[in-house]
Parts: sequence; structure tokens; C-alpha cells
Amino acid sequence: MSRPTQVALIGVMLAFVAAGMLFVPRLGIEADEAIIANGIYDHGNPWYSWTFGDSELPIMIISYLGALKSWFYNGLFLFTPPRPMVLRLPMLLLAAATLWLFFELLDRTMSRRAAWIGTLLLATDTSYLLLNTADYGPVTLQFVFKLAALVLLVRFHTNGSKQELAGAFFLLGLGLWDKAVFAWVLFGLAVAAVAVFPRDLRKHLNPANIAVAGLAMLAGALPLVIYNVARPLETLRANARLEQTSVLAKTELLRRTMDGYVMFGFLTAVDPGPQPGQPNHWYQSLSLAISRWTGHPHHNAMLLVAVASMLSLIFLWKSPARPPILFGLIVCAATWLPMVLTAGAGAAAQHVILLWPFHLIPVAAVLAQLPVTRAAIVTALLCASNLAVTNQYYADLIRNGPAIRWTDAMDPLQRYLTDLRAPRIVAADWGFIETMNLLSEGELPMYYADTGSDQALETLLRDPSNVFVAHTAGFAFHPQERAALEDLARREHYEQEPLTTIQDRNGRPTFDVFRFRKLHL
Repeated sequence: MSRPTQVALIGVMLAFVAAGMLFVPRLGIEADEAIIANGIYDHGNPWYSWTFGDSELPIMIISYLGALKSWFYNGLFLFTPPRPMVLRLPMLLLAAATLWLFFELLDRTMSRRAAWIGTLLLATDTSYLLLNTADYGPVTLQFVFKLAALVLLVRFHTNGSKQELAGAFFLLGLGLWDKAVFAWVLFGLAVAAVAVFPRDLRKHLNPANIAVAGLAMLAGALPLVIYNVARPLETLRANARLEQTSVLAKTELLRRTMDGYVMFGFLTAVDPGPQPGQPNHWYQSLSLAISRWTGHPHHNAMLLVAVASMLSLIFLWKSPARPPILFGLIVCAATWLPMVLTAGAGAAAQHVILLWPFHLIPVAAVLAQLPVTRAAIVTALLCASNLAVTNQYYADLIRNGPAIRWTDAMDPLQRYLTDLRAPRIVAADWGFIETMNLLSEGELPMYYADTGSDQALETLLRDPSNVFVAHTAGFAFHPQERAALEDLARREHYEQEPLTTIQDRNGRPTFDVFRFRKLHL
């Protein structure tokens, strides 16, 4: 790769990071982003750990989520406190690195032109940017591992290096430990490789290569394997359940993720609230102006282009574009199939995004067949369409603020609870206990309310020093939890004593903080 190409790629990566950084400080930390704290701080125990004397090494955060990301941040938080910038910037930088990996993959397997087309489309992809900026899936490490592994496998195919074969399968194993749903990606890649490159596979299928690949993958996934031996196949038993579900509903989510619409109303609020946000910098004023000039777009053109690329296979069947088009389509189809069939999977953007960036391979292959000028124009228009939708998210964030899962009321809530110095703080709803644990570095005595046990709730009510926190009525995720607590309090003659209501930056009442005291009748 020439020096000018490297410089241009670095420029694209820096632009990607700059775009993500617009969102980083304005979003509160979401609960699934903060779940890494369960492997770092008290009041958030990991699902499975190894114990060495008085030390505990987290292995699994939950039954399908490994502690690899917690290991990284445990070291990082020794030097800097956990804040949105500290939490998100490393993942954003890694996501930028995947652009380089994707370029190298396409450059080695297709052409330099296809590599630029695919990389620019990925760099401007709205869903890819937002889901890596707020890595609540988590998904970023999944992209790094699979793309780095594919680059190594392509190099192995060229030079036969056992080291690169081992490195590729070690990364694939790490991907499985990081998040067990990586098995969907492995299935998709395997099916596509067998279907499109059977001769190349047979060339490399010998006992030595199989042994190297198997041992390397086992090494990468070893913590997950040991966990499933210690607790026999718990990852499968807890998560691998088939369901009869609406394929149309999951197809609609796939469409909304591909055209960039999926995070509207989920990442950003749908209305400005009592105190609409105002631009504080020139680039924020520019974003609002561009939003008006472009007609407030909520969809990009990628879905139409992806479908057109698939249909173009009819005309390109005998061209060099056929293998990459088939490979991209089969990987996506075979990865998405288990999402559709697995209970609770494929119904969220953090699952669908795992198809990325394979749907861009057919697009890049098709556009690379066009004359240079036409390919450049179409690519530029597609990138502009992507950027217009990304800008709309930023304009919504400036004006409306984040939606409840990323509410910017998290910081004032953490500060208030810290100053309160209560001996026990009880969460009567989902969506913030992990964030409070992360932001306070495990110092807040946070506990969930056991709403399934009246006896447990009454024990909490009996101590007047206990403090309770819940979302306000309009933002509650599980309103039945607070309702059960308040119902028991009425029956047992306790009176609710409001302490404060925490508002977000737009003036929306977001969190209620309260106590209970016994009525003397």
C-alpha cells in the first residue's frame, strides 16, 4: 500500500472518529454500555469468575457475554475515572481501525477501486457509526476480530503461513468468548466459504492446518469453553432456544438498520421537551441548518443500492464481480438466519449490525465495474445520503437531547446519590443501576428491589434510611416494579416521602428519588 493511500485512509479514519466524537459527550452512559462495571467494581458481580486466593478474575459478565472488554477497562480505569469520553473513545478508535482492515480485505481480494468504494460507504454508514460510538451491544470488538481474522486468512491463502492461520483462528475464538452470538458470524462465513470457494478450501484442508486452526481457536475461546464445562453448556441452555416469530418484524428491523432509521427515537428523543436545546458552537448551528436544507432526512439510500447490487448478479454472473457478490450475500443471509430462528435475537439493532460490513462487499463489487467517473459520482451520492442522516441524528441530539436509555440525567443523578450518603440505594426500575455503579466506581450501595417477594420489599420499607430510585412515570421501563413497591407500602401503612426529581438537560423530569416512612395510626 503506497504512502498516499495510507495517508488518505488515515484521513478517512480521523473523519470517522471526529463524527463519532460529536455524539460522545452528549449521550449519557446506557446500562448495557455500563455492564462492564460488573467485572470491575463492587455491587455488580460478574456471572462467572475464577478465584485466586482473595482475588477474583471475571470470566463471563452474563451467560453469553465474556469479560474481555471489562479486562481492558479495568486497566484503563486505573489511570482515569470512567466517563463517557473514557468509555467511548477507545471503542471509536477501534471501529476506525476496522476501516483500514476492510480496505485491506477488499484491496487484496477485489481491487483498489472496490476497496475505496466499500471503505467510504462503511465510514459514512450511519448505523455503523452510532452503534460503535455507543457500543452498547457490545459490537466493536466483534468487528475488529472478524475483519482482522479475514485479512489474516487472505494472507495465509497467499503465503501459507501457519502463524497467520493461527492468528486468524485465535481472533475468531476471542470473538466467541467476547460474545457468544459471534457463532452466527462464524456460521455465515463458513457457509459462504464452502459455497463460493470450495476449491480453495480443499487446497488448505489438511491435518496440519486443521490442527493449527482448531487449537488456536480453542485458545482464544478457552474461557468460554471452561465456563461451559464448569456449568455444562450453560451458554447454549440459557440462550439457544428456537422460536416461531414474525420474520416480517425482523426483516423490518433489518431494513431500518440498513437505511439508518433504526436509532431515531431510541438514541435521540423524539421531541425537544420543556427546554429545547440550543446550538452552542458554530458546527451545531451548521448541523441544524443542514438539517433544514436537506428536509430532515431519516433514511439513506443504502437499502435500495444493496437490493440493486443483489439483482445485478444476473448481469454480472460471468464477470469477476460474481464471487464477491455471492460471498457477501451468502454471509449476510447465513448470519441472519440464526438470528431469525433464535428466541430474543435479531430483534435489536445490536444484533442486526453484526451483518456489517458484508452487505457492502456486493455494492463495492458492482460499483467497481462502472467507469471511474460514474463509480465516483454514485459513491459520492451514497456517502452524502449517509452523512445527511447522520447529521439529522446530531441535529436531533442538539435540539431534543438523548432518549431515555442514554439520558443525560445520569450524571446529576449520580452526583445527588453520592452526596446523599444513604446506606442502601434501591433501584425500582431497570436502566440505571449499572450506570450508577460505573460512574461511582462501585462506591454507591446500589441494589435491585426484589419485587417478587413481599417479605423482601417489606424489609426494605422497614428501614427509613433506605433510598429508592425509579424513572418517572412517563419513562419507566418496568412500571410494575415501582407499582408493586408502592402497593405494598400502602397496604402496610407506609407513606412515600419525595426527596427530589432529577431532570435532564431539556427539563424533562427523569428520575424520582424517594423514601418511605411508617405511618403511626
